[in-house]
Amino acid sequence: MLKDFPKIETGVVNAGKVEEIAGFLMAFTVPVLVLYADGREYLREARIVQVEKLRRI
Repeated sequence: MLKDFPKIETGVVNAGKVEEIAGFLMAFTVPVLVLYADGREYLREARIVQVEKLRRI
């Protein structure tokens, strides 16, 4: 899917290894996808990430 959106930058953080990130992002379940636009949280999906929902944005 990311091939369809080449301008999106991605990153992966293992919250088990970097425990501070879970509190910072308030991510208490996995997986969590958090999409930021212009420095603000735009979308948050947890457990089940609906790819089609992302495509509609």
